[in-house]
Amino acid sequence: MKAHSASSIGAIVGLALLGAGPSRALSLRSSAAEAFLGDVSPGASVSYSRATGARLRVENPGPDAVRLELKVVSPRADAVKDGFEPWPYPERVRAAPARTEVKPGAAAEEDLEVSVPKNMSAGGQYEFDVLATGFDRAGASLTLKTRTLLSIGAPLPDAREPDGGFADRPGFQLSPDAADQRESPWEGAPAASAGAPLKLVNAGDEDLTVTLSPAREWTDDARLRDGEEPAPNPRWLHFDSASIKLRAGAIARARAWASIPREKRYAGRKWALVGAVEAANGGRRTRRYFVLHVSTPDMEQGE
Repeated sequence: MKAHSASSIGAIVGLALLGAGPSRALSLRSSAAEAFLGDVSPGASVSYSRATGARLRVENPGPDAVRLELKVVSPRADAVKDGFEPWPYPERVRAAPARTEVKPGAAAEEDLEVSVPKNMSAGGQYEFDVLATGFDRAGASLTLKTRTLLSIGAPLPDAREPDGGFADRPGFQLSPDAADQRESPWEGAPAASAGAPLKLVNAGDEDLTVTLSPAREWTDDARLRDGEEPAPNPRWLHFDSASIKLRAGAIARARAWASIPREKRYAGRKWALVGAVEAANGGRRTRRYFVLHVSTPDMEQGE
């Protein structure tokens, strides 16, 4: 089945024409305009190369050597990608090497190591910018930016099937598989009665452990509506229990709801939040998807 997600990586090219006479070019080419480093638990660390499978590559296609410097900065709050906040600890991102010379036609391969503080709360997504600036011998410069993203929390399930595939388990049922959140989805709104009630049924003959978590990736089994987008932060979806013991022949109840930061950039939007509901008994897992449909209200002028 086709997997769906919302992350992307692309290359960027920079070119600066220098001098008043016959022009010469200071040019740089970066392997990524944007990179997602994945889910990182508080107190853990992640490297760019480990998360993306390659180092950040900055090429010098020009005729002259370039002195390359890397700098990590937090973007302005009004310049971050939807679903993300400025990373508050740029000093906890180490670039190696931070300075190097790149000969004509050569490339520098850079790595980044991000250390997440132990006291950082899970659930947030953050952005920092990696600025790669090249200087020629005349002092001219050119800067390329790589938007770098990470999510704080335990790894979320992906859409790939485990070895041997998912178990069928027709006796394990989730209902409904989709619902609308009628109440306000804004963060701080009462959550006890918000969202959607879920019913978990184990009509089989084995006891099950059921886990419920947000999903960043999903298959066609999770259906979005026309005009709807995946929510930019899957961790806005919450369940009142992350794990439920479900005995054979039993029924359990759960609740799912959305909690979205009350910001103008999120007003008047239609989003889908996808959850992965998995059942297992020490062996192969069975997966069901749940979709919560959310519409955020418009904000009044000055709100």
